[in-house]
Amino acid sequence: MVEPQEVTEAECVVVGGGPAGVVLAYLLARAGLRVVLLEAQADFNRRFRGDTLAPSVLDYLDQLGLADEILNTIPHTRARAFQWHTPKKTYTIARYDKTSAKHPYYALIPQALFLPHMVKLAAVYPGFEVRMRAKVNQLLRDDTGRVCGVRHTGEGGQREVRARLVIAADGRNSKVRVLAGAQTIQLGASLDLLWREFPRRDGDPALSGLQLFGHPLGTIAVLNQVDHWQIGFTIEAGSFPRLREGGAGPVVAALRTSLPWLGDRVDAIADPAEFTLLPVRITKVDRWYRPGVLLIGDAAHVISPVGGNGINFAICDAAETANRIAGVLLEGGPDAELDAACAEVEARRRPPVQAEQERQVRIERGSAARVRRGLASPAPVLRLVAAVKPLATFFGSLNAKGLMAPAAPSDVILRRQTEV
Repeated sequence: MVEPQEVTEAECVVVGGGPAGVVLAYLLARAGLRVVLLEAQADFNRRFRGDTLAPSVLDYLDQLGLADEILNTIPHTRARAFQWHTPKKTYTIARYDKTSAKHPYYALIPQALFLPHMVKLAAVYPGFEVRMRAKVNQLLRDDTGRVCGVRHTGEGGQREVRARLVIAADGRNSKVRVLAGAQTIQLGASLDLLWREFPRRDGDPALSGLQLFGHPLGTIAVLNQVDHWQIGFTIEAGSFPRLREGGAGPVVAALRTSLPWLGDRVDAIADPAEFTLLPVRITKVDRWYRPGVLLIGDAAHVISPVGGNGINFAICDAAETANRIAGVLLEGGPDAELDAACAEVEARRRPPVQAEQERQVRIERGSAARVRRGLASPAPVLRLVAAVKPLATFFGSLNAKGLMAPAAPSDVILRRQTEV
C-alpha cells in the first residue's frame, strides 16, 4: 500500500460538505475542537438540492447569532404558506404564521450560497480546516478494529486524517457508510423526479418555491435559484421510459399549461431525457453508529426530496451531534463515553426521522395513485384543510414541530461566540 504523503491529527473528521457536514464542522470548530471537513467535489454547487430552511431551523441559527447575517447577506425568497395550484383554483394547504415569533416562514436559500457561507464562518476558528476534492477511500482502524480516521486522495496525493471520531455526512450514496459496513433498507419508491433548469427573466412571477402546480401528468415544483429556476416534475416511479416513448410533447404541454410565463424557454425541449431523473427513495440504515464512526444526514436516512425537508433534518442531526460529542471530545473522555454520546444521537434523532419517513411513504403512495388517475387537484383531506384557514395554520405548525433543532449548550458552543 502506498504510504500517505501527509498525516493530520484532529479530534473529528467530517466527510461530506452538505448541510449536515458543514453545519456540524462549524459547530465543532466553534466549540474549540480541531476538525477537518472533507468534500469530494471542487465546490459546493450541487444541482437539485433542497433549499427550504424551516422556521424552527431559522430560530436555531438565530440562537447561534447567524440567522440575521445569513438572511441579510444571501439572496433568498420567503414562503409564508404552502400552496397547490390548479388551472381552476389555488389551495393554501399550510400556513406558517404561527410557527415562530421571529421567522414565521420558510427561507429558500440556495445551498450553493449557504454552504460556502457556513464554511467561511467556520474558517474564523483556528481548529477548522476544509479540503476540497478530497475523496475518502479507506477507514483507518487501530489494533482493536476501532475506526480512528480516514485515508483520502486529493491535492498532494494520498493523505490521512487521524481522529477520534469520523462523521459520515456524505449523502445518500455514502462511501463511508459502505466502508463501515452499514446496511440500508428501502422504505418507499413510489415517485421519481425530473429536474431541469431554466433561466430567470425580468417579469417572471415572484414564486417563493413552496408551490406545487397540479397537472394530470404529475405535479410541478418551481424553485428560485437567484439567476435561474429549477423545475421539478413529479412522476410515478418507473414511468420515465414510457414518458420518453411519448416524446417531449406531453411534457412541454404540461409546462405551458401550468407555467405559461416560461414562454419560449420550453421550446428547446426536444426529449424528456433533457431532464435529470432523480429517483425518489426513502431509506434507513440498520445502525447509525459503529465504534469510531457516526452517520448523519442522508448517509443515515434518506428523506424524500418531495417537501424539501432533507436539509432541515440534516441540520437538526448536526445540532444534536454537536451537543452530544463536543463536550466529550473537548474533555478527552474515554471511548466508552464517546460511544454512548453517539448512541444518544441516534436515540434522539431516529424517532422524528422515522415518523417523517413513514409520513412520506403514505404521501408518496397516495400521490402516485393520483398521478396514475390523472388527477391535478390535491387529495380530499388537503382540500378540506385548505378550505378552513385555522386547519391550514394548525397543519403548518404541526409540520414545523417535527423539525425542532435542540438548543445549543451555552457552556460548550454558545460561549465561543465572543471568544474569537
